[in-house]
Amino acid sequence: VVILFFVIIIIFPLLYTFSLSIRSPDTVYSAKFFLIPYEFSLQNYYDAFFYAEDKLKVSFPRMFLNSIIVTTTSVLLIIMLSIFAAFSFSHLRFPMKESLYNVMIASVAMPAQVLLIPLFYLLIYFGIINTYMAVILAYAGFLIPIGILILRMFFEQVPNELTEAGIVDGAGDFQLLTRILLPLAKPAIATCVILLFLDTWNEFIYAMIFMQDATIHTVPVGLAKIGTSRYHINIGTYSASVMVSIIPVLIIFAVFQRWFIAGMTMGALKH
Repeated sequence: VVILFFVIIIIFPLLYTFSLSIRSPDTVYSAKFFLIPYEFSLQNYYDAFFYAEDKLKVSFPRMFLNSIIVTTTSVLLIIMLSIFAAFSFSHLRFPMKESLYNVMIASVAMPAQVLLIPLFYLLIYFGIINTYMAVILAYAGFLIPIGILILRMFFEQVPNELTEAGIVDGAGDFQLLTRILLPLAKPAIATCVILLFLDTWNEFIYAMIFMQDATIHTVPVGLAKIGTSRYHINIGTYSASVMVSIIPVLIIFAVFQRWFIAGMTMGALKH
């Protein structure tokens, strides 16, 4: 039952979108068994790369590049800050440590839309509205708690004997982090990378409001404008755009899947 539900809700829509993307423009609304095209064609993928440039004054490759810049920079910044913060919360002692941690984790439950208007005026005040930095800082602010949560859980599961042995050998806090904890933290970091990449790559509202200049639109914003454009667009062309947009997500998962699965199951077994 669970597998059937997964196929219906996730796999079938993806297969149907792919089917639409490889149909010829003349047969896009008909297919054998609902999925197999009567006539195969890659014309939709060709059209997808030029439609946005003609109608929205920004090319699809440019939107793709914008998304890669924003997503990659955001994920790297979040991972770097989360590593140091998680180490501090798990291995250092300072006043109100648990209170600060609880407040930070509780902020995850706050809807991003609540701070949309205050953030908008704040970014205008600092003069970074309509720049990559506007959404990068916004993403970092909202997603760092997730990285801290995952990494702190992992750091606390590392046996004390390892860190104590490092301290006996004269290792400082930075050496404990870089030479003992980080080499063991690949599963946790991979889990963070995949989850954060998904969140930032697919994010729409902040990217639409904070980057209104068409030349820096990300893929989700571009797809939304293409789909709601006053110009007619073939559903096959739109489906091809969607299929191209999910390629980076598939690549990231393929690269990190081994560590991701290990990270998702960490803590399930006691050693």
